[in-house]
Amino acid sequence: MPKLEQFEIKKYWQIFSGLKPVENKVSHDQVLPILYNSKLDSSILNKIWFLADIDDDDNLDFEEFVICMRLIFDMVNKNIDSVPDELPEWLVPGSKAKLIKERQKAKQQENAEIPRQEVPDVDWYISPEDKTYYEKILSTCGPMADGTVTFAELSLALKSKFFNIGVSDMERTWKLINPRDLPSIDRDPAMYFIHCLRQRNDIGTSIPSELPPALAEVCNKQRVEYDLSSKQADLKRLDTKEPTKNDVTKLGDELDRLEHSLENLTTGSTSSTLQGTIKMSKESLNQFKGLLAFMENDLNHPNPDSNANVKYVTDDLDNIDQQVQMLETYLQQKRQELGSLKAEVGST
Repeated sequence: MPKLEQFEIKKYWQIFSGLKPVENKVSHDQVLPILYNSKLDSSILNKIWFLADIDDDDNLDFEEFVICMRLIFDMVNKNIDSVPDELPEWLVPGSKAKLIKERQKAKQQENAEIPRQEVPDVDWYISPEDKTYYEKILSTCGPMADGTVTFAELSLALKSKFFNIGVSDMERTWKLINPRDLPSIDRDPAMYFIHCLRQRNDIGTSIPSELPPALAEVCNKQRVEYDLSSKQADLKRLDTKEPTKNDVTKLGDELDRLEHSLENLTTGSTSSTLQGTIKMSKESLNQFKGLLAFMENDLNHPNPDSNANVKYVTDDLDNIDQQVQMLETYLQQKRQELGSLKAEVGST
């Protein structure tokens, strides 16, 4: 912003005189035609008037009029992109310097009295009511073949629900929930994606830069693919312990025991509900059997060129062992339910 030139001051004086000032001052109504002809937005003109009216009397003397005209011309001629919050020192008249300092001091005190509103953090707890609501949203998304959901599907569903968030908010939250940059995410991370954006929309929470450790573990969880043609089986991991035949034998024993329990439970059950549950458990067992057969084949016919699949098999052995334990616990609960049903039948 170039400083004032003498010819400018003369030009402003001619304009000022043409407005027929009273007691060397012009009112807002007298200056209004000039403001209107500038075609500037009213918010900009209001700010210019506030800066120029240093006396705060709703009138402009000639020194204040010069400030007003200079800021208007600079905005119209695009010498400046926006109206400054404070007047530059070279534009402050010497006779007004004290008033400017007093105004600045009053503004600082006013700002200090205004309590700062802290941006709330995301509360990661999902209540049962929230979960039900998020499940309804997820049901409108078209899932992938493996049950995962893409960013495009989620963002499309949320645009009609949350109106106070933008694409940048969704992208930041997606990177937060999906640190491995997968093309799609599982149901649990998807719920946290919706949960975070809902709070951003409703109460203006800040999107964190990292997840809590427990939640990060959920979002970083490796998805186990049961498709034997999957590329996941081709991952090469070095410096890992090769599984032994004892590991596979142990898994086979676990599966045999589980199958035997399932058969016993199926034979004695009188509940159609239990029958359906047992059928589901058998289907899970058959999946594990197929995976076991694949691992046994992989163990008996190792790749001579690399240690491929070693870490994959080891990880899946641990994973399946955990799921077998969960199924055994589940079957034990069903045995108890079956016993209760038999007792009820016997007592009638």
